[in-house]
Amino acid sequence: MEHIFKRMREAGSLAEYEAASNECLDYFQTATEAEREVIGKFMVQEAEELLAQSRETRKKADALIAEYHKSKDVNIEINGQKYPLSEWVTMKEYCRRFGLKNTMIINNWISRNIIPEENILNISQLNNLRLIKAVPYK
Repeated sequence: MEHIFKRMREAGSLAEYEAASNECLDYFQTATEAEREVIGKFMVQEAEELLAQSRETRKKADALIAEYHKSKDVNIEINGQKYPLSEWVTMKEYCRRFGLKNTMIINNWISRNIIPEENILNISQLNNLRLIKAVPYK
């Protein structure tokens, strides 16, 4: 019986654990009442340990998911002001999002003041990259 418990404790994979658990259950069928009590206590203890491990794994997964969601909130800081990159896009990305044929349409809107100045970011530090606030115009 102890060798079965040892196999369950030392199982390195789910398949090994299931095999040891099945062996334990098979042994349980022919065990004496005292042995059944010992096996029952061991199985309950194993189950509680697995549940604790599962809770820990769930906490780690929740932390990873939260970290992922945080990483989506990337900002660019220009002259002390932060701009979320989810709201500010390149002209090419703006065309893709809003179904425009090319960036010349956006340049035309800028020259005609259809896109307000406060919705245009010229970033000289990034080779005069121009970002547009991702809202529909016109």
